[in-house]
Parts: sequence; C-alpha cells; structure tokens
Amino acid sequence: MHCWKWAIVVLVLGCSVLPVFAETSELEPVVVTATRTARPSSAVISSVSVITAEEIALSGAKNLAEALRGSVGLHITDSGTPGSKASVSIRGSEAGQVLVLLDGIRLNSAQMGMFDLGNLPVAVEDIERIEILRGPASALYGSNALGGVVQIFTRQATSEPVTRLSFSEGRFDTRELSFATSGTKGEVRYQLGAAREHSNGHRDNSEFDQTMLDATVGVALNGGFDVSVSGYQLDKDAEVPGPDYLQTPPEATQQDEVTHLALALTGPVGPLKILARPTYSRHRNDYKDPNYFQDDRHTLETLGVELQGEMNKGSHMVVVGGDFYRDDLDSTANGDVDQERGALFGQYEFQYSSRLAFLLGLRYDAHSDFSDEASPRAGVRFNLTDSTRLRVSGGRAYRAPTLNDRFWPESYFEFDGVVVYGEKGNPDLDPETSWEYEVAVDQELGQLGRLTVAGFDRYVDDLINWAPDQNGVWQPTNLTDARIWGVEAGVSLRPASLLGIGFNYTYLHPKNRDTDEYIVGKTRHEANGYVEVGPQWDATLRLDGSYYRYYDDPSRDEKDFAVFDATLTKTFLVGAATEVELTLAMKNFLDEDYEDTPGFPMPPRQWFAGLAAHF
Repeated sequence: MHCWKWAIVVLVLGCSVLPVFAETSELEPVVVTATRTARPSSAVISSVSVITAEEIALSGAKNLAEALRGSVGLHITDSGTPGSKASVSIRGSEAGQVLVLLDGIRLNSAQMGMFDLGNLPVAVEDIERIEILRGPASALYGSNALGGVVQIFTRQATSEPVTRLSFSEGRFDTRELSFATSGTKGEVRYQLGAAREHSNGHRDNSEFDQTMLDATVGVALNGGFDVSVSGYQLDKDAEVPGPDYLQTPPEATQQDEVTHLALALTGPVGPLKILARPTYSRHRNDYKDPNYFQDDRHTLETLGVELQGEMNKGSHMVVVGGDFYRDDLDSTANGDVDQERGALFGQYEFQYSSRLAFLLGLRYDAHSDFSDEASPRAGVRFNLTDSTRLRVSGGRAYRAPTLNDRFWPESYFEFDGVVVYGEKGNPDLDPETSWEYEVAVDQELGQLGRLTVAGFDRYVDDLINWAPDQNGVWQPTNLTDARIWGVEAGVSLRPASLLGIGFNYTYLHPKNRDTDEYIVGKTRHEANGYVEVGPQWDATLRLDGSYYRYYDDPSRDEKDFAVFDATLTKTFLVGAATEVELTLAMKNFLDEDYEDTPGFPMPPRQWFAGLAAHF
C-alpha cells in the first residue's frame, strides 16, 4: 500500500487514541436479540452491538451491506454491482452460519442457507436499529445461528403521525425514491413504506431496478393484548456480470420476487407474557444466461409458527418457547423437495446479586431429514466494579445442510471441449456442529463512551466445504474440521461535544484442523474507524475508514486494501413543521481498486446527493 494511503489510515483510525476531555450523556440501548426479550445492553451476557438509525444516516449508507460494514467482528462480502449478492460473516463464519431476522421474521433461505443482504424488502431509511449478536445462538434460534444473529428492526408508529419523503441521485445513474408514513388512530396504529431504486452499475451488464413495499397495522386489545399484521414485498430485476476473469462474459439476468407475511399476537397469559407469530415467506428467483445455456427457475415457500412465553420474577427470568417450519422448493435445478423442522427451547437467567448473574439455555431441534440436535448454552456476568464487567460464556451450535448442498444437480461448463467448471450436490451430508467459548471485558468510560475487548475460540466439526474433485467438479463434503479463534476490540468516544470518534479491530486465526492450513477467503486483520465532527450549525461531517488484510489466497490479487468514505449531513426547517435533511456522500473517495469477492471488482469513487423531508 502506498505511503500516502497509510498516512490516511493512521489519521482516521488513530484518532481513537485521542485523550478524553469532555463529557456528554448517552442513553443505554435496549436489546432484544440476545435473550429474545427486551433487556438493557449492560445486563446481557452475550456480545451485542447496536447500529442506530442516526448512525446509519450519518454514515451515508445506501443499503444494508453498507449499514453493517464497519461493525466489530463482522465482515461483508459483496459482489460489487448494485443489487448483486452480498453476505455477512461473524467472527470468520460462513454466510449461511449467520441468521438474519427482520422484525423477528427469519430471512435465511432454506435453499441457499444464507440471506442475500441485497434482498432486504425495506428501504434503509426505514430501519430503526440493527442488533448484532456475536457468537453461538442456536440455543435460542436453532440452525443458521452458528456464528451469530443480525436482526433488523423497522421504524414503528408513534402517537403523532410522521411522513418521510426522500430522493437521492448518484454516479452511474444511481437514484432512489422512498416514502414512508406512520401514525395512530385510537387503538389502531399503522406504518406504510415504499421505495424505488435504479442504477446502471459500474460494469457492463450490471443494470439494476428494485421496488419495495412494506406495511404494518396493529391494534391494542383489551386485557393488555395486542395484534399486528405485517407484509413486505420486494421485486428486483438485475443484470449479473459475473467474475471478470471469464473469457466469455456472461449476459445473465436475474429476477427476484420476495414476499414475507407475519401476524403477531402478544399479551399476558397467567404469569407469562406470550408471543405467537405465524409467518409465510415466498421467494421466486429466475436466472437466465444465454452464453452458458442456463435458464433456472426456483420458487421456495416457507410456512412457520413461533410461540414464546416470558416470565420475570424478581431476580429470575425464564423464556420458553418453540417453533415449526415447513419448506417447499419447486426448482428446475433441485426438483420438487420439501423438509420440516421444529424445536423447543428454554432459557433461565438468575441475578444472584447486584454483581453476579448466571444464564443457562437449551434448545432441542428436530429435522425431518437429519438426526435431532441439542444446543446448550451457559454464561456468567460479573460486575468487577460499577463500570467494569467480565463476561464468560460458551455454547453449542449447529447448521443443517441447505437444499442446494444436498440436491444441486450435476452441471458442467466446457471450453474448447474441456470441463472448466462443474457442480454437484451431496445428499449424504451431515449437519455442521460447533462449540464456541468467549471471555470479554466491557469498560464504561463514564459518560465519555465505552470499550470492549473479547477473545473467542470456535471448534467446528463436519464443516460443509465445497471443493473440486479430481475431475474439477465442485461438490460439498463434510471433510473439514475447523478451529477459528480470534480477538476483537472496539471503542467509541465523545471527547468533545462536537467530536465523536470510534475504532474497532478484529484478528482471526482460521485453520483447517485436518490439514493445518489456513482457511482461504478469511481476513487476518480487519480495522474500522470513524471521525465525526458536529453537529455545528445543524451539520455533521463524518469520515469512515476500513482496512482489510486477507490470508494468502491464490484467487485474490490484493492481499490488503483500505477504503474511505465521507458524508456531510445538514438539517434545516422549512416552515414550522417540516424538517429537511441534505446528504452529500463520497464513497471510496480515494478510488481504491479492490474486491470483496475475488473476480468481482467493487465500485470506483462514487458520489451521492440526497434530500429527505420529514413532516
């Protein structure tokens, strides 16, 4: 890396060691994902971080991947062009080992295992907060939570009606128009949202169009009960340029239609506060590429129901529940396949004293095609002082093979009569299982900020690994046992009323225990930082920087790179009741040439300008 780029890295990320002089007040966030109940972040035993709507706006994030990028312990893998596949990894996990939820609805695909961050059916402006649970969470959430959980919460209706209208324009004819309105009328509340996005993309064959609709209607009933109905719809048309190393570039197109519906009933039943939530999800995907004779169509439908009860009795908290899901896939590639999965879970937390708390959890999962799995979890939180907390935890997690892992048909691509690429599923796969242990220290720095340092060690058995056989055909097997250990640290400070700074760092040591080789595609070092100046004259300037260094990978040209973004936001009043927010953003302003995914170049320098009116 050039010396001048290193200088900027030091300037941005090094600001986090500035001395602390001023004090500001900050409310402690309340989190839900760690325990499936609302708890202050200081009371939970797991490692949890929260990204607020204000932080998303100040960072200039245009999508979910950008909103998550820069969080401690997380790594975003992006295919570069707008609307293309993007995924999240936690502490070196695979994308399918991270469960993603939207207002409690599971978004992970039973066909692919992962959730494509580009398929979020709500505009990023409608996100209230994002909670990130790092570490094994199968004791509460079952499969796909081996590495952790990311949960997106959308904005909820308030007593006063609120309407937002926003528009942004950027390089490569990138534009977005979104609208949202919410309010209450008596015992009824409502929230409606709509968004339209378009981009020509920075590569050939990378145009993208997307429409999103979401709605929630809720009613407060007698006796403390409440019922709500939510719906989310995404329609996306995207051109898929493929990797840049192919001699025959694809002319692929992909259409996605995604629907999520949920009904939620909450209220008191005896000593329990209950939640009952039936859900329905449908994802239709059509992929066509005339250059490679592909015309695949997949329709996946998932019916589910969740039931949960919560009880608080002084220093005792109990959460019990269960869920059931049925997946039906109609695919030109996989065929017609279905599966069922159900579970019972329970968690008990005991506040022994003002300084000591214990947690025990257990989940029992049954799958129609695999043996049953038990996922225990235990942890302890010890307040060493009023501002210093020690957390120690451990748990077992698992992930069932995906429908693609098991049923993907034999397919081959030839060039001059030679097979250059092939794929084939494996119906004999076993689920992945893991044990992970964590020790963490949280240090509150008065009203100035907080510091967290954590060490973790994860052992994965029967890791599902896609690799080529002797004929060059890629097929998944359970050949790999892995150990991934690492250290993560993060600090956020407000040393002066007009200055905010933050920094986090993650070190990973991922090894294949069978071969004693490093697992490719993982970062060794990842550092993120920001400097925030303001608000001054109702304006805030924010500079974000990220540095990545990967383990050796023959498919990756750049072993390390740094990327920087700058965002200026300014608010002003129009009349007595309308607030307008102006955003000017420059993404990758040093014009770094880099790839999150080998073969898929990320966009060069981009600019965006946007206006949002709240009234």
